[in-house]
Amino acid sequence: RWYSSAQTATHPRSRVVAPRPVRLPPTPSPLSRSRETALTASLTPSSSRGKATTTNNNNNNKEKGRTPPAAPSTMAPTHSIAFCNNRGGVGKTFMAFQTACETARARPDKKVLVLDFSLYSDITALLLGGSAREGFGSPMKGLQVTVENTTEDTRAEGLIRDLEHAMDTDEHAAAAEKKGGSIFGAFFAKKKDLSTATVDLQNYLIRPADHNAAIPGNLYLVPSAGSVSWTDTQAEESGHQPLWTRKGDEWWPAAQRLRAAVASLPAEFEAVMVDTDHLAACVLTKMALATCDSVVVPLSFDDGDFNRLFQDVTGNSLFTDVMIPMRAKSQLRARVAKCVFTKVSSNKNEETETQGGIHSPFRPSNTVMAQMDAMAQQVWSACMHDDRYRVLFKDVDSIAPGADGNVVQAFRSRYFTAMKMAADLAANISKMNGLPICSMTSQTYVAPSGLEGQSGKAVLDGLKAEIQKLVNAFTSDEYNLPLSAS
Repeated sequence: RWYSSAQTATHPRSRVVAPRPVRLPPTPSPLSRSRETALTASLTPSSSRGKATTTNNNNNNKEKGRTPPAAPSTMAPTHSIAFCNNRGGVGKTFMAFQTACETARARPDKKVLVLDFSLYSDITALLLGGSAREGFGSPMKGLQVTVENTTEDTRAEGLIRDLEHAMDTDEHAAAAEKKGGSIFGAFFAKKKDLSTATVDLQNYLIRPADHNAAIPGNLYLVPSAGSVSWTDTQAEESGHQPLWTRKGDEWWPAAQRLRAAVASLPAEFEAVMVDTDHLAACVLTKMALATCDSVVVPLSFDDGDFNRLFQDVTGNSLFTDVMIPMRAKSQLRARVAKCVFTKVSSNKNEETETQGGIHSPFRPSNTVMAQMDAMAQQVWSACMHDDRYRVLFKDVDSIAPGADGNVVQAFRSRYFTAMKMAADLAANISKMNGLPICSMTSQTYVAPSGLEGQSGKAVLDGLKAEIQKLVNAFTSDEYNLPLSAS
């Protein structure tokens, strides 16, 4: 292990073993051009977003004095958050599901976009009907809904391919213009603005509320469908691997396209949330980290899992093997906004603060709070030992010592919090039925598996309040609509 638990009582710079040297990804090879003519039609914007359109034919215009309507304005979302860890089972997708739904519920006048960049597509399953299966070997209900209502061209895998091919289109067009010609003939000969190949994320959206009434109607999803998305539909031409499976930095230009696509969303999309895979070194996770402004890192109390954030023999540590090399290449946009201890047992439904300064929307046991402080102290120790870790944290240079002069406590207070372990019944009903806690009531629910039960009003009220506090911590206090009745 990288750190010992005894270290937490010592000076932050003492007894720290240096991490193994970071292995930077190999130099990228030239991008495959196997589908260089694919996007002349599919990537042409369906509307001139952000620009007013007028009719210049004055002879036929009978209402010359009337001002034509403007197209929807565009603005980069205020909040863009990637949920990342390099281990499965820490509650990442459950947290993303609950907070995305609460974010949408709490601001019904704004839209929330969820991108499913996980190979397992669990958040798609939850949003589109739940994780329940009709029988052994059957698909999850939500993924079956996905397959029946989308195609490989309108899901996340189609988005990834189009981001790659839009990039190819622009590179070829630029080369053709430099030579005075165009490989696409009249399509590019008529227009020199290469932004015409920009991918519009709205072409890949599904509205979960149309298939699952429990989801707020202002939440939208770029879905994926598990192996159907990331295996079965990836039969590219011989010698051309799907972008998400490649090594090196071939993903980077496509990630820049994704940044532009997110920034070009209509202004009503105020929040974008991306669920990623437990394979932190996966191209899909890197694209999320290159696109979003913030990272939320779910944490378990397992010491081995915690240490693998910094050192992993498979080259999959989120901080050392992924974020630090990306930052060194100026690819990393996201910075750590919160580390959230998940599945934390609660003694009381009241906000509290640990002795180390960590705010929690509920009160864990004293032993658990001490453990939270100790693990947060280890992160601080890593930051003091190696500045490459420190600069991964969002606005870290603005941290000032508290009233007692303790900068360590200020660090813990800003970057750490907790999420309660939901009661088994509430958690299972929520996942199996695709029912976010923010929409649950104390009625009796029956899951497709036959699981039946109800959660008490006090339990649900506590969970709803705590999830809203998490949303506020991830975004802002503007997400404050009164909680729904339980």
